[in-house]
Amino acid sequence: MRLLAYNNDGEFSLAEFFDDDIPEYAILSHRWGAEEVTFKDVIDGTGKRKAGYGKIRFCGEQARRDGLQYFWVDTCCIDKSNNTELAEAINSMFRWYQDATRCYVYLSDVSRPPFDTDDKSNELPRYRKNVCHVFTLG
Repeated sequence: MRLLAYNNDGEFSLAEFFDDDIPEYAILSHRWGAEEVTFKDVIDGTGKRKAGYGKIRFCGEQARRDGLQYFWVDTCCIDKSNNTELAEAINSMFRWYQDATRCYVYLSDVSRPPFDTDDKSNELPRYRKNVCHVFTLG
C-alpha cells in the first residue's frame, strides 16, 4: 500500500508499506473531477497546478490535525498505468477503507463552515441549504 505523507516543507511524498508494516492512516472519500492529481503528477512534482490538488491538501492537513502522518487518496496513491497494481488496488480498496483510522469525505460542491471542529452543531442547519450533488445520485 502506498501512502502520502505531509512533509514539514508543505509538500507531499509517497511511501510504500507492506501488510503488517502499514501505519495508521487517514483515507479520502471523494468524487473524481476533471483534473485529478495522478501518481505520476506526485512523482514528477506537477500536481499543484491541478484542480484536484486542493482535496489532497485538505486530506493531508486534516490528517495532520488528527495526529496522523500518513493518508491515502486513490487518484495519486495508485499507479493506474500499471494494470497489475490497479487490479490489486481495486481488490484491496474495501479493506483499505475499513482499516483506515479516519475517513474524510470531500464534497467539492459544499462550502466549509467558518468554524473549527468544536461542537457548534447549532450552526450547521444553514449549511444544509446547499444540496450536494452526491445526494442527488440514484
